[in-house]
Amino acid sequence: MSTHGICVCLQSPTFSHGTSLNWAGTLSPLQIFQLLLLTLIMFPRFCCAHEQNVEETRHSAATPNRPTVVWLRPPEVGASTEGIRISEGPMYDNMFFLATNLKGYEHRFEAYPIKRAWSLVKSASTSDEVYCFFGASYRKERTTWGYFSQPSSVNLPMLIVVSESLHQQLVLDDVAPQQSQSGLFEMTSLERLLSDNYRTVLYSEVKNTFSEVIQPWVNNRNVIMLNGLGKDLGLHTIELIKNGRIDFGHVGHMELYSLTSDQLESTYVYQVEELSDDTRGTKRLFCSKTPMGKQVTEDFNYALANINQDKVASAQLREVSFIADGYPTLLKPMFDARWKSMQLRNTDPH
Repeated sequence: MSTHGICVCLQSPTFSHGTSLNWAGTLSPLQIFQLLLLTLIMFPRFCCAHEQNVEETRHSAATPNRPTVVWLRPPEVGASTEGIRISEGPMYDNMFFLATNLKGYEHRFEAYPIKRAWSLVKSASTSDEVYCFFGASYRKERTTWGYFSQPSSVNLPMLIVVSESLHQQLVLDDVAPQQSQSGLFEMTSLERLLSDNYRTVLYSEVKNTFSEVIQPWVNNRNVIMLNGLGKDLGLHTIELIKNGRIDFGHVGHMELYSLTSDQLESTYVYQVEELSDDTRGTKRLFCSKTPMGKQVTEDFNYALANINQDKVASAQLREVSFIADGYPTLLKPMFDARWKSMQLRNTDPH
């Protein structure tokens, strides 16, 4: 059924009394009935079509076509999606805050498996739409097909989860006697774990600080390679540990603190000795290597500089970034100290 048929128009046709009398004198009752029926059918359609045209014109005038930035993230804990569109969640709030400061663009927020996201950045952008991955780590080889922004946040020490048997062995061997800076986790060495051929997991298409740091000690006995498409990698890593396929693996703070208290009680968390004191900028925007991608990256850096020069805006970004990364409240003082010391606006992009 046509939508025009359900439109209610507040106005009705009016005829002068003289005209109605003339028509009544020249038309038969059947013709008058047919004319009135036609008027009742056609006039609401005309009314609604006119209103729709006015509304479209008003919308077009209010929101002229602007280039679109598509912010990409992998599937993750805490994110609500409608199809591919990200609609809620801590990371959405983080991106949305930055997007509101990136003027002159329309913005969409979409979730894809990491391999698909990289493919979109590499080849799907057009002259008026650019795909940008939010949260990318700087890698020199990626500069051949994309532009990195300045970092928008700062890291906290990297954590790993170990199996119960490995935890008991570490305690027995006193391999991890050193207390971490946060006071929450003991530290252990990736080099020692991998040299003893304890197994971990790396995911194809995922390159991050963890995968980079362990490379000197990787062999075919201590690392398994998996495809992580469509999975939350941190929670999948915990599952692999519980199932006995690996002995330890990198898990983000957000995934850890999404666990229930009962799950946490049986989860053994350590801080990585090799990455305990390394303070670095994180969560860059990585855009396609197109003219628009370059422009968006430059505009993002400009917006970021403005945020960091405004005490209120900088504090807001610091808070949404802390929450988006899933850090527990106990780590807030360390995060704030690192945020201050990092001086993001002066960080070299490389």
